Amino acid sequence: MSFFKKLLAKNNLSSHDGRPLWKYFLTEQDFNDLCKTFRYVESYDIDARDAAIFYAEWWKRNYKGGIPSKESIFDSLEGNVKFYFNHNEFYNIAIKGGQMLGLKWIIKQNTLRFKTLLLQGGLPLTHIGDNKGRYLNFLLAVLEEQPESIEDFIFQPHIIQHLPISSQNDIVYENCFEIVKSILNEENIYDELLGSDEALKEISGELKVRAQKIERKTRLSKPKNYWILKRADDKCEISLRIGLAKSYSNEALKSILGIEISEDKYQLFLNDKLICVFRKMQSGAYKTDWFNQEDHNWDGDDNLPIAYIISKDIKTEVNGFIQTSPTLHEPTLWSKYSESEWRLIKGNGSGDKNPAVLMPLDWKSENPAQFLYVVETKMYWLEFEGELKVLNHEEQRTYFSGVEAFDWIIESRKPNWMARANMPVVRDTLKIHVYGTSNKIVPQSQYSVSIKPHGSIVPWVELLPGTNIPTGCVNIKIEMNGLVAYDNVYNVGNLTMENTEFDIDKAVITMFGLNSLNFKLNETPLINITADQNRYTLKVNTERFKIPTLVQGSIGKWTQKRLHFQMESPFQGLALVDKDGKIINENAKLSLKNLNGLRLLSSPGKETIIVLKNKINSQVKISESIIPAFKPLVSYRDEIVRLFYLADAMDFENRVVIELKEGSQQKKFEIAGFSHTLEINEVDVMLNPDSPECPLELFAIPMHDKLTEVTVIPMQKENEYYKIPLHGDISQWIIISTKCEGNQLMPRFVNTDPEYVSSEKDIRIRDYCNQLLLSDFDSDIWKQLLSLFTICSKNGYDIPFSTFDQFRALALSSKVAAKAYLYISVNQGEQETLLQKDIPEMEKDLGICFHWIAKDDWDSALNEIFDFFKVEPINYQHYIAVITGYMKENGFDEIFRSMMGSSIKCDSISHMRINDLRSRLGERVLKELPALRPKTTSDYNIPVDQHKQVRLLVKSPIAVAESIKKVSAEHTIWGEFAYGNEIRRNIQYSQYISPNFYKETILHVLNTN
Repeated sequence: MSFFKKLLAKNNLSSHDGRPLWKYFLTEQDFNDLCKTFRYVESYDIDARDAAIFYAEWWKRNYKGGIPSKESIFDSLEGNVKFYFNHNEFYNIAIKGGQMLGLKWIIKQNTLRFKTLLLQGGLPLTHIGDNKGRYLNFLLAVLEEQPESIEDFIFQPHIIQHLPISSQNDIVYENCFEIVKSILNEENIYDELLGSDEALKEISGELKVRAQKIERKTRLSKPKNYWILKRADDKCEISLRIGLAKSYSNEALKSILGIEISEDKYQLFLNDKLICVFRKMQSGAYKTDWFNQEDHNWDGDDNLPIAYIISKDIKTEVNGFIQTSPTLHEPTLWSKYSESEWRLIKGNGSGDKNPAVLMPLDWKSENPAQFLYVVETKMYWLEFEGELKVLNHEEQRTYFSGVEAFDWIIESRKPNWMARANMPVVRDTLKIHVYGTSNKIVPQSQYSVSIKPHGSIVPWVELLPGTNIPTGCVNIKIEMNGLVAYDNVYNVGNLTMENTEFDIDKAVITMFGLNSLNFKLNETPLINITADQNRYTLKVNTERFKIPTLVQGSIGKWTQKRLHFQMESPFQGLALVDKDGKIINENAKLSLKNLNGLRLLSSPGKETIIVLKNKINSQVKISESIIPAFKPLVSYRDEIVRLFYLADAMDFENRVVIELKEGSQQKKFEIAGFSHTLEINEVDVMLNPDSPECPLELFAIPMHDKLTEVTVIPMQKENEYYKIPLHGDISQWIIISTKCEGNQLMPRFVNTDPEYVSSEKDIRIRDYCNQLLLSDFDSDIWKQLLSLFTICSKNGYDIPFSTFDQFRALALSSKVAAKAYLYISVNQGEQETLLQKDIPEMEKDLGICFHWIAKDDWDSALNEIFDFFKVEPINYQHYIAVITGYMKENGFDEIFRSMMGSSIKCDSISHMRINDLRSRLGERVLKELPALRPKTTSDYNIPVDQHKQVRLLVKSPIAVAESIKKVSAEHTIWGEFAYGNEIRRNIQYSQYISPNFYKETILHVLNTN
């Protein structure tokens, strides 16, 4: 018996509507019924969603401190569930339940499913109530900090110490951050939950009062990137946590990236992996759009990771983004972060009362030490309190606990050819920025910096403006508030490199300005190196079909510590290579889901052109010169996705073609939408992914017009195959998969009934359109559409909306599109994901835009929504806001106001304005514009015929404006007509390629009678 099905019925729902699980507000009796379900459950009859909701409710009701575990959660259950399952099996069932519910898994260093399941419970109400005073003080301290991410406070002992020691863990921090964020943003997300208890209501009240009084601050600080060591007995793993906020003001992003901010997007890469994209929003702030938040595991390499941004084809290194790295060769200081996790501290002092030092075996201390294995290397681990002295045969170091520690950044000035190094690199000048408590920059008057050559016995020299920096390795001493910290920097002086000869398998480089520096490049099985004074010849071992992505080397001076570096590969020519340098064959299978690590190689001095186009709809081409010799292919992701959606996402033949041209050389590659397709064994009705090593989990979606609750069903694996589940009399299914390491299965329709005869696709879509148009929102078709949206959304399984014909029907009618947008929107809790991810994805996928909808159809759909939800006039604005929110997100505020009858001042679309458009786009883009364009009833005094080359770009916004005004039923952009899908997608392309002109032309037409 499924408890969750009863819960849905109690809430008058046919399926889960995407709300957080705590918003079902289970009563004490509900929770007892849930527990009773597990007490009498049979092994074959457990609803995985019940397990997911139990995790959430356990967090809310039963958590009483300490680090939550799968064991403690499972041990709180009684009855049959204990006989049939163990704690790991029950946890895996809960994960499947979360997948069925479409939970948005938290992704930080990796996918945090355990944390996600717990935080679906909202808040640990019992534990907060038992420790009201301590939680209140902690929340007030966090509120004062005004954090943008948990990294803004979790490493500050004076804040963390307010919590009970048993609560000092990552899940509590994340939970409390969400409470504070909602109060600072006046969102009232947790009001109902906090209001369920008098003690909790008091906490909420005090936080809101304090929030009104604090002065809002602009946070301009260094990036919060941390190395985390996770212990497990005598072994440990070290990984890099990238701590970026959800959004940044222009000034804050400038502070993070160290450049003037003026473009619409900035792609951030770490060691050639796309981490995130900072996208400009209509407010002027920049949103952090994550691509890779998973573990960046440390492999023992001392070199600092290299961070850079790409914007407008310009690559710029982000200096100081990551300023320190773990090492196996020197002692390092670690501060406790949670029960089993520690954070790398830069310097010799920690605010933590019990930090630890990790050091190699040639260092000694009088304090007792443990052995710890790091990257299979045996090390000493010393936890201490107060003061710890360690020494080797060359030097002694002293570490302190419980002190007001500080951090610093050295402005790196690496030569362009040097990708990574094991310490900051400068060129005759040295600038240091010191940060104190809360990562606030410290005035130079409050600290002193001294330098001396590494390995020398000369006295320290204070660093002042104009101080001479010796070449080679330089020791740095920073003193502040009685605390001393040390660092190293390498001054390469005027060292330069010239690439005198280059090819795909051979390169000759010449070094200038070596003076007393000893320069060495390291041979590997991939490359042979010969040196003739300052001239180096490098040859690739072509038998391996690999080109080294980086060349390692070192620079030294006498007996000083050497600078170990990685140099950008000097081998240049026309090629596509993977992360290991392997040359990609032109017939290789590439997919949109896994572009990371692929790099385009080109030859400096030669014009290299990349041309992108859709294989099916090849009218549209995007081409440009490749400027950097090495460029990540993922930097073209937006363009590739745009082109992919010029054809049907569910067409197995749909590909984006990449052509590389360099003189007479040319290479061609194809990119599919998905990494995997499905093979079907018709005899046994068994399914097998086309790759035997596929790590994907498969799910089946039952398809039947009478189903209102469309539930994703996990498929059972038998040997190497997956079996179609038994589900009533359902014979038609859509098979989908999870996403794993960039892999995902293309959704596939499967029929198990040999007697089944489907109607033609166009007729089926037309029928769905009529049903949606004529039906009320409580009908089966609308409930089904909502269920399918939850499955397709970014918070669900992230599959194309065009997987289902119900969504394709939206393109046939402006009124149906208006109804669907409103009905889906008002049923979504997380509007940010809806507006910034789901709606744009739906528009690209279906080849429509919701701003095309006629004003009359918006009015009609709003009236249906008001009637259905019995909305009082005083609350109309709340429902209208889902339209205004969409318009604002897309920069169409003025268009919406004009639709509503306001007079908007706008410039006319003149010859000069169109000439300006042509000049900005350039001749190459203009030649590649598709010919198919929409028909319109008038030109509205716009000189269209005089600018035939850009007629698509002019006609498209005119057609959109006429759609909004509902000028003509004959020339509509909705519905079925010759080349309708292609024309709609060309209109979208027009908006993409010239967004300002597109918007200005719509406004011009709306304001022209």
